[in-house]
Amino acid sequence: MSDNDSIMPSGNSEEEKEIKEIVKELENAENEDNPEWDGTQGELVSDDDAEEYEIPETGYKISYVLTQEEMYKCLYHSNMFKTKGTRAVVQSVILGIAAVIFFVIYFTTNSQYNRYNIIFGIVCLVTIAAIWIVPHLYLKNMSRMMADGKTIEAQIYPTHIDIGRNDGKWSIELDGRAQIQEFDNIIMIFTDHERAFAIPERVIEPDVYNEIRAILMSGTEPDEEE
Repeated sequence: MSDNDSIMPSGNSEEEKEIKEIVKELENAENEDNPEWDGTQGELVSDDDAEEYEIPETGYKISYVLTQEEMYKCLYHSNMFKTKGTRAVVQSVILGIAAVIFFVIYFTTNSQYNRYNIIFGIVCLVTIAAIWIVPHLYLKNMSRMMADGKTIEAQIYPTHIDIGRNDGKWSIELDGRAQIQEFDNIIMIFTDHERAFAIPERVIEPDVYNEIRAILMSGTEPDEEE
């Protein structure tokens, strides 16, 4: 074996070693830029998709029947009649003063138009009676028909209220758009779609009453009656 042959294996080993090191460095660099996929899936989702994975809200379920008296109060506060409350009092006072004036003129003058004064005075009194009596009789009749013993079921959640079941189910969003009134131990919520939902305070357990009331008040706006 010549001297050259004895040197070649050593030289080839060094070259092979260097080549292996270069190849290894290239492989490491490639792996750093493109890490190996481990089989999992990932994607960005919108808020709507994310809601599907949220923990379900805890609600408070109530079931009750409105009495005729409660139904009457709800109808009265539902703005079915614009002339009521302060407005009814003001209009009654004005009409009462007008009636007095007409009667005074009738009894203190001998004008040929006196008969009109007595007629106008009577009309004022009849109108006052209509302001107070007609709405009362109408609401009394309606409350009698609507208080039919039907059970009302609802679930109150922090963000909404579900009312009814199956095809008759509807909801009120507690996002500040609905309006709320409190009267005669009744909480009543009015929606933008002219629907209303009444909750007698008697159907809410005392232990959770303050919590339920806070949820309803925070998700609505107060409705000021005229």
